Amino acid sequence: METHQHRADALVVGTGYAGSIAALRLAEAGVATLVLERGRRWPVGPEGDTFATQHAPDGRASWLSPRSPLTDRTLDIRTGVLESLEGEGLTMIAAAGVGGASLLSNGTMVEPSAALFERAFAGVLDRDEMHDVWYPEARELIGCSPIPKDVLESDFYRSSRDFMEQLDRAGIPHEPVDLAVDWDVVREEMAGRRTASHIAGLNVFGVNSGAQRSMDVTVLARAEATGRVEVRPLSRVTGIRPAGEGHLVSYDELDEGGRVVARHEVRAAHLVLAAGTLGTTRLLLRARAEGALPDLDASVGSRVGNSEVITARTGMAPNNPAQGGPCSVLVRDWEDNPYAPVTLLNFPWVDAPADEGWITTIGASPTEPLGSFGYDADADDVVLNWPVEDPRVQRAARAVQDTLDRLNAATPGSRTAFNRIGTTGGNVVGGVPLGLATGADGRVHGARNLYVVDSSLLHGSSGAVPPALTVAAVAARVTSLLVPSVAGR
Repeated sequence: METHQHRADALVVGTGYAGSIAALRLAEAGVATLVLERGRRWPVGPEGDTFATQHAPDGRASWLSPRSPLTDRTLDIRTGVLESLEGEGLTMIAAAGVGGASLLSNGTMVEPSAALFERAFAGVLDRDEMHDVWYPEARELIGCSPIPKDVLESDFYRSSRDFMEQLDRAGIPHEPVDLAVDWDVVREEMAGRRTASHIAGLNVFGVNSGAQRSMDVTVLARAEATGRVEVRPLSRVTGIRPAGEGHLVSYDELDEGGRVVARHEVRAAHLVLAAGTLGTTRLLLRARAEGALPDLDASVGSRVGNSEVITARTGMAPNNPAQGGPCSVLVRDWEDNPYAPVTLLNFPWVDAPADEGWITTIGASPTEPLGSFGYDADADDVVLNWPVEDPRVQRAARAVQDTLDRLNAATPGSRTAFNRIGTTGGNVVGGVPLGLATGADGRVHGARNLYVVDSSLLHGSSGAVPPALTVAAVAARVTSLLVPSVAGR
């Protein structure tokens, strides 16, 4: 098969929060930028059937695999929205598609407290600078707001109101959470003019109503509108190697079934990796193992963390547990928990019995960056190790259980149905630690004109809160430092 040759002033790999911000800022600086994304575009149309749903999962739900950790059905093999990597102690999930994780995450935008930020980033990032400059910039770019009063008071969100009442009785602090959601579209869902998606809890594989403020229709769309950014979907990067002052990037052009239809090489003067924790770390470890980037810092692959804890409580009065999404209530049990600070966010459980009361949450608690990625030459892929039985990891589960116990004590009849940590993680971060594997501008040590801007820069934690806003804020800061070098200023 012939290999097609190309050139680019700047090449960005990935279109999630970090890649979209990098593409926009490069374009605004006048840099012609090529963006490669392994997944397909997912335009939401009036039919409201772009994505698979939990009720009817198919190949759109899984990246080139008949299995997904989020469904027990056998799927047709397609270039779907979620890749899973089965590691030791953890099955990691990663997004695929133009827009990356913003397509299908709960879109919760949370800044950690000053204490939690320092716990996660001391010596790496300045909290005052991040709080004053980069978190506000990330919020402005993404566009986020809490659930409006009229939506919260609808019958679709009965479980959210029930949750807040329980928290008040237990004396646990909470507040509405900022969400990357277009609430006018949610109102159209409620009125029956759009496909019921968020209100029905059907957002795990994408949001068919168009209510999600994903990067493909916000920040990346702004970048493309400059005329300086070209996005190539279904372009899976397979390797990177130095070429002069830049890099030669190999990628396969795929069809929607995952078949290779063409092979390409791009000679990029500047290469920006934004393929996420899994994608970026995979590319760098492969390049080091193959001898293309032998001088990468030894920290590449290290300081990986997963703070995600999934819980469910039942035994309450019926409260529409399958409806009312995405997350709307942020629990801040950051001061009084005897084990560790805990953050909880409620979300619908679509399989919950309609005649029972359930409240399901996704939680986070500080854990050490104990995980690591390695490279398996035989499998030509990374392997992930997460020490789920380590007492420091289990402490997070105990901390969450303490919060649940206080909620149960304040809610007669309720009980914990499950409290899981380390089984499936969509919020895994780390692998290319900022300040160790890279400089402050994301420039990778041991390589020329190669940068990282995504979640792999975090040191295994986002401060005991969901990482999306922090990933975007860090990307905004790092990109502001690298753009002058790329633009030749």
